[in-house]
Amino acid sequence: MAVNLVRETLKLDRIVGVENLQTLIEEDVVVPDSKPDISRILSVEGKVIILDKEIMQNKILVDGVVNFEILYAPAGSEQPLHSMKASANFNQSIEMNDIDALMTPEVECKLEHIDYSIMNERKVSMQAVLNLTGRVFKTDKVDVLKGAEGIEDMQALKDKIKYDNLVGSNSAQTVLRETFEMAEDTPEIFQVLQTKGFVVVNETKLTDGKVIIGGNIKLSILYATEEPRNPVYEVNHELPFTHFVEVPKALEDMDCKTDLMIGDIFTEVKKNLEEQNKVYDMEVVLKAHVEVFDKEEKEVLLDAYSPSRNLNLQKSRLKFTRKVGKDSAQTVIKETLDLPDGHPSIFKVFTVNAKPTVTDYRIVEEKNIVEGFIKVTVLYVANTEEMQVYSFNEEIPFRHFVEMPGIKDHMDSNIKVNIEEINFSSINSKQVECKLNLGLYAEISEGCEKEVIVNLEDLGEENKEDNRASITIYFVQKGDTLWEIAKRYNTTVREILEANDIENPDEIMPGDRIIIQKTYKYKL
Repeated sequence: MAVNLVRETLKLDRIVGVENLQTLIEEDVVVPDSKPDISRILSVEGKVIILDKEIMQNKILVDGVVNFEILYAPAGSEQPLHSMKASANFNQSIEMNDIDALMTPEVECKLEHIDYSIMNERKVSMQAVLNLTGRVFKTDKVDVLKGAEGIEDMQALKDKIKYDNLVGSNSAQTVLRETFEMAEDTPEIFQVLQTKGFVVVNETKLTDGKVIIGGNIKLSILYATEEPRNPVYEVNHELPFTHFVEVPKALEDMDCKTDLMIGDIFTEVKKNLEEQNKVYDMEVVLKAHVEVFDKEEKEVLLDAYSPSRNLNLQKSRLKFTRKVGKDSAQTVIKETLDLPDGHPSIFKVFTVNAKPTVTDYRIVEEKNIVEGFIKVTVLYVANTEEMQVYSFNEEIPFRHFVEMPGIKDHMDSNIKVNIEEINFSSINSKQVECKLNLGLYAEISEGCEKEVIVNLEDLGEENKEDNRASITIYFVQKGDTLWEIAKRYNTTVREILEANDIENPDEIMPGDRIIIQKTYKYKL
């Protein structure tokens, strides 16, 4: 008998493997000739940039750089605070079995910890602990059956599978330019010491062929003044942006994943109408990477049989990764920080740096619970005759959650935690109050498997009559379905339903009695 097979091609993405690695980067930093000697280091900030990643047999090769920004109190200089920059390149391999160059790597690198020691007044030894997470994805193209025509009494068990199809990805960068003029009561800029910025995304929208991202960049400039009682000052600004990344096959109803990062920040100081250094031009390089996904739903054939003919089924187990959902949450953390013993009292706090670190996350009762700590560095002018600059550190623990209906504890979480705003004030000469806006982002995915029919052949043979009675009484066992019972006794689900007056086939329970009638068919 001629059988017409109805096929469907599925493009399934799946995670082949995930590996975590911790590595130590060491670098000796020499003070530039234009800078004074080091007396005390006050703070060290670091940023990791992945320059390249490549898959070879059973490993991911990662090239990157750690950029350091150091604030220090100088020796023999009237200016109480100086800054310098340095960088350290690194090459690292992440070992992972069963991966090859045809797969796609994704690498995330977090700066876990920075330590330093002053070797002499012109050299600093830097150590940075990096946590690298490598994920490898593979795309399988599989031909499956969604139906078969030509066998009149063929019984088909079908289902729909839902998966995410990667439509396209792209990276783009833009340069944002803005001129700012400072208020009248702010001191003039003598020298810019440090510029910082972080991104807050307010909206992500897809249109035909584009991903549009809107938000704000929160900028801060730390600079030295020539005022003895106010030697260091910080100003803050918000720079709104609308950035787009072209993805040719993107459509409005699709989903996307975005990753934004601030690159270089350039500042040029100018004079205002009163000939004061209170105007500055800023250029901010904003980099974006996006991935666009389409939610696919396809009907597949899980099982089939015929009461009258022998069928040869070829099955395959599909493996794919399904995105369950994504969401974000915000929380405010307030903490009073006490000045450590031995530190001079506070005259004025001029900036606070904060860096979050995640120590644990888990899914409990549809909540993605995240725990960690925030390392806070307070920089202040001391209440001494010399008005020297000092700093102290404290770790603030946090625990918050992102609630997402339908998530289970066996699913995979991708967590990001950012400081979205920092506010601080001096309570007295020994205490500082900090208020930190913490933003959490969680993306949940699930590894799925499903066995489906990829080929079917009619062997052209009638089944032999069995020796069972005309009527069989069967007691439902735990885990039974009517489909399995019907297939086992060479009948159909419909015949069982009619013989037993069952209205809902999903409501059969262990111990239920089912009558199975043998059907005879005669050829004339």
